[in-house]
Amino acid sequence: MKQILFLVCSLILFSCANTADTVTEEILLGEYRVIEIDVEQSLENEIIFDFSPVGNRVSGNTGCNRFSANYSQQGNNLEFSTPMNTRKYCKGKMEVEKQILSSLEKASRLDRNGKEIVVYSSNNIPLMTLIKIEHSE
Repeated sequence: MKQILFLVCSLILFSCANTADTVTEEILLGEYRVIEIDVEQSLENEIIFDFSPVGNRVSGNTGCNRFSANYSQQGNNLEFSTPMNTRKYCKGKMEVEKQILSSLEKASRLDRNGKEIVVYSSNNIPLMTLIKIEHSE
């Protein structure tokens, strides 16, 4: 009887351990280039976001100014705090900057497709598309 009980307990422990190992959350880490906002507008500028899970901070540029914000990611849920940014004026770049900062505040979730990430609002409107920047060593 003790052997059967030991076998059943061992089986349960191993099955739980295997389940925990297979459920992993892919976190945002490193640099991503913003390639599209509001689906229609492709970006030519070097707009880069740098995600750091240490402290849950994202920082980068909006084509003109620098910004930083806190973010929270749990699975595909993604939210940003109100971003702080520098305040210089760059002719012809302020509308894109306003859209990017607004998109951060509206973000609710993300979907991954390979290296691309699409950020959506709470009512499933695509806000922006990011692509992971791979650095060669």
